[in-house]
Amino acid sequence: MSATRRRRSLADEVYDQLRRMIVMLELRPGEILVEKELCERFSVSRTPLREAVLRLAENGLVTVAPQHGTFVAGIDARAVRQAHFLRSNLEIPVIRQLCAVPAIDLAEPRGLLVRQRLAENDFISFMPLDDRFHQSLFALAGMGELWGLIHSRKAHLDRVRFLQGPQDGKVPTLIEEHQGILDAVARSDAQGAETVLRKHIAGAVLYMEELLLLRPDLFAATE
Repeated sequence: MSATRRRRSLADEVYDQLRRMIVMLELRPGEILVEKELCERFSVSRTPLREAVLRLAENGLVTVAPQHGTFVAGIDARAVRQAHFLRSNLEIPVIRQLCAVPAIDLAEPRGLLVRQRLAENDFISFMPLDDRFHQSLFALAGMGELWGLIHSRKAHLDRVRFLQGPQDGKVPTLIEEHQGILDAVARSDAQGAETVLRKHIAGAVLYMEELLLLRPDLFAATE
């Protein structure tokens, strides 16, 4: 592997790890990123780290302030609303399309639902299973690339989900909504599936609107 490709690979790895830490709120809004500490943590030189931080800044996850440092950005409420809009306008037609498929094979999302029930008390384990559940529905419709588009735009939405997830009863509610979606698809009930899905994906953005009033310190200063 050439030095350039290796550096890019390292930058990708660091980006993925920092993005995960920001989304999962291991790194909180306003927290400073110390270059030396991060280089030591990830066992990389400054160049791939700086490339990763630049990508994070381009995606609105960190703020680079010359002479002051690099900080974890506040949650961007506009980005959350836009991700919700994107998801609503892509996932609802996908679900309605699945309802039109006779005798559709739902083995994969059903298997993921079983695994979600096992992870009911561990939101960190549940979260990727939640994403994989929805990804599997897109794949069944032959539109897997569209889930990739949603994933690329939902980092701020996921930060809200991680704030909301530990609430008592939240994960069981999400699981039952997943069950409701599958049940409606299995009986070819497009309207029923859409109703459950709309409620399901609206939860995080509604919670965010409450947080804007209760915890404005978590959000970008523009809000």
